Amino acid sequence: MELSKDVIESFANISNVNMITDDNFLQILDAVVSHLQANPIDTSIAGIVKAVDSKVILTKKIFADMLCLFVKAAQHDLDKESLNNLLCQMCSNVNRRKRLCDAYIINKKTIQSRLESISSNPPHIVDVDWHLDYRVKVDTCNSLGVPLYHVQLSTKEHERINHVTFSCTIQQLQELVFKFKDAIRYSEKLTNV
Repeated sequence: MELSKDVIESFANISNVNMITDDNFLQILDAVVSHLQANPIDTSIAGIVKAVDSKVILTKKIFADMLCLFVKAAQHDLDKESLNNLLCQMCSNVNRRKRLCDAYIINKKTIQSRLESISSNPPHIVDVDWHLDYRVKVDTCNSLGVPLYHVQLSTKEHERINHVTFSCTIQQLQELVFKFKDAIRYSEKLTNV
């Protein structure tokens, strides 16, 4: 997982107790968690720190960088140990590192579900059910003798299961299977890059 240089440098400020006090750190962390849970707290980030303008700007930057860290970690499905290892490189304050990891782990599923709900990804195929029929006679001809496959794809999108049903001949089914195999090879090629 890669973070921008600005985010990494900002975590040096998070470690510095002289820059951000423990109370302010906890307020910012609570604001980040609240924001990620879709119920932002009433106080604005600027109102958290009642100090000089540079502290307000610093507070806003730390808020944004913590938010970025949590979102990126959730996208990469980091566990507590992986996040802690990443933070060890950026944040020297053990107590703050622990609080960040704990807050992330508690809210990881919520963050991931929120990310999934705003994504533009197509539905995922989670199951396939099929059966074979053999059509012997059609109204317009005396005999047809064509095997016909009935396929039902179960798709999952935003925790909702939908079904896509279609019928096809053996040639059409073979073409569909070849297209799926091409898609698998292409995605494996992308993950190996």
